[in-house]
Amino acid sequence: MRPSPTSSFARKMTVMALLASALASVTLMAAFVEFDTISSRALLQSRLTTLADVVGQNSTAALNFDDRTAAVEVLEALRSDPPIVSGCLYSAEGRLFARYTRQVDLKLCPAAYSQTTSLGSRYASVTRPVIRQNELVGVVVLISDLQDLQRRWRYMLVVAGCLGALAVIVGGLSGSFLQKAISRPISALAYAMHKVTADNNYTARVKVVGNDEIAELGAGFNTMLAELQGRDEARRLAEAKLRFQAHNDTLTGLPNRLLLADRLSQSVALASREQRMLALLYIDLDGFKLVNDSLGHGVGDTLLVQVAERLLGRVRRSDTLARLGGDEFTVLLALLNEKEDAALVAKDLLDVLAAPFHIEEHEINIGASIGISVFPDTAREAVLLMQQADSAMYAAKRNGRNQFRFFTDELGALVRERLNLESLLRGAVVRGEIDIHYQPEFDVKSGRLIRFEALARWTHPTIGSIPPDKFIPVAEESGLIVSLGAYIMERACGEAVQWQPMTPHPIQVAVNVSSIQFCRDSFVDEVVDILTRTGLKPELLQLELTESVMLTGIHHSAEIMKRLRGMGISMVIDDFGTGYSCLSYLPSLPFDALKIDRSFVKELHLRPEGEAMVHSLVSLAHNIGMRVIVEGIEQTEQLDLIRALGGNEMQGYLMGRPTPNPRAELTKFFHHFEKPPLSPDPQPESKPPA
Repeated sequence: MRPSPTSSFARKMTVMALLASALASVTLMAAFVEFDTISSRALLQSRLTTLADVVGQNSTAALNFDDRTAAVEVLEALRSDPPIVSGCLYSAEGRLFARYTRQVDLKLCPAAYSQTTSLGSRYASVTRPVIRQNELVGVVVLISDLQDLQRRWRYMLVVAGCLGALAVIVGGLSGSFLQKAISRPISALAYAMHKVTADNNYTARVKVVGNDEIAELGAGFNTMLAELQGRDEARRLAEAKLRFQAHNDTLTGLPNRLLLADRLSQSVALASREQRMLALLYIDLDGFKLVNDSLGHGVGDTLLVQVAERLLGRVRRSDTLARLGGDEFTVLLALLNEKEDAALVAKDLLDVLAAPFHIEEHEINIGASIGISVFPDTAREAVLLMQQADSAMYAAKRNGRNQFRFFTDELGALVRERLNLESLLRGAVVRGEIDIHYQPEFDVKSGRLIRFEALARWTHPTIGSIPPDKFIPVAEESGLIVSLGAYIMERACGEAVQWQPMTPHPIQVAVNVSSIQFCRDSFVDEVVDILTRTGLKPELLQLELTESVMLTGIHHSAEIMKRLRGMGISMVIDDFGTGYSCLSYLPSLPFDALKIDRSFVKELHLRPEGEAMVHSLVSLAHNIGMRVIVEGIEQTEQLDLIRALGGNEMQGYLMGRPTPNPRAELTKFFHHFEKPPLSPDPQPESKPPA
């Protein structure tokens, strides 16, 4: 919006220039006319004085001889000078001696000199004495009109008018020039400022011409706009970055949980309005934590980026691939035709992740567990779809990983049952409903009892017995495993202290430790505190850890194990062969023994490949200085094979079932010992020589 011409500075400047030029010309012309008038009057007065002196000199003789005719002739000579309208010659006595009048009707010469009066502004007059030999002989009075002077005034007024008009023209031209030189740049500057203010457009610039003050003002304005433009661009980039970071994952650039929730809500509303189907896939990478901890976070981040790129290449532009955090991704499949399409996409995503990843000369293989929820089959709300997909993903992970699973009503019932079980478990831990049963372990060669394994058992007052494979996973997922594990360890250590006087040699107690419990920084201190409170010697405690302890970080796990082993506590890798089986990391972790899972023993005497597998595991353990404990022995044939294959220790229903009262079993087992000879500082004898 440009300024209005009627009120613009340019118009005011032009008017002021015109007024200034007009005033200057009027003042100049008035001064010039006044000066000319004064000078003309002075010239007229001087000329009249000269003529009067000439007339007086020529009239001296006529006055002396009283010759009036000669005096009239002298005065008539004034007729040649038109401005002279009258001439009066008075005698020394002041009487009119002779006169000259251009017009008869003019009565300008009174009869006596003393009767002369002022003639006003119409005439100019001069009076000169006539002197002869320093004696006054008469007086000459000449009267002239002002017609010449008036004509000169009129001429001067015409000249003044022309000069005034010329001054106005010059003033207008000057105003126009000033308007171009001053007001136009200022107007352009004002227009640019208005544009910046109204549109926040910092790209506006004014044209700079010359190097005067206005040019410097324009250059300064342009410099200011350039600075503001730079700041505005920086602010816009910062705001865009903040918006991106608020709605996108900083590592992969994918939408984050917040943006996914918004798109999911919109997609649900659209699908509900158009009566269409959509699906939500919840993806959790299998084995990512092991990669992250073993190869470093840099490799882990690169792996996540490559995973995101692969997944992004397999989804439609209309779909949304998001990263929720960690190794969890989601895919929102909008507007599906049928439920099976989600299964095809899930299978395609699993296939694309099956190919190895090559990062920093490492070849990495990972899989994924995918849970799928479908609108409107399983839920009609965005929050429920997310919860159901999450539950289905955990179900897929529990069922063997690297697979997908749809959320179903049955799975929902299991989830609700799991939540109910978690609630009951919290109360059970508080009320002390968890019991400890102890299963014996024996030396393979001598058959001597060497330890009891503490096993948690839960009998609910109304539900009844709840197996460990149901409540232990719930405890791990809910975090209750920390308090539950500490409770079991303290109960087991206290029980072990009580049975020591009943045996001829020290009997260890083995306690299972969850990786969640083990990875806590305070775990070693918690173990020391339990041993201190119960009074159990560290060498009588054996901790059994699963292969998942490797997922907490090799270096961190090794450090904790070294501290525990330095105290005299022995450690066993439990259920070996059923987890990740990262054999290359076994030498880095100071395990004392390897416990072969019962699944390898079940058909040991029936299948040659089973025997070969156990033989390989025994050889592997012995080669790295570890004992071998075999669990699940239920038949004599299995026991014989374990002896033949070189197993060191054994456990199973064939030798003894878990019991809530190990001291009663010890009494039966050592009934022929009245007072077991215990040394003051017993050492565990179950560890074979290397």
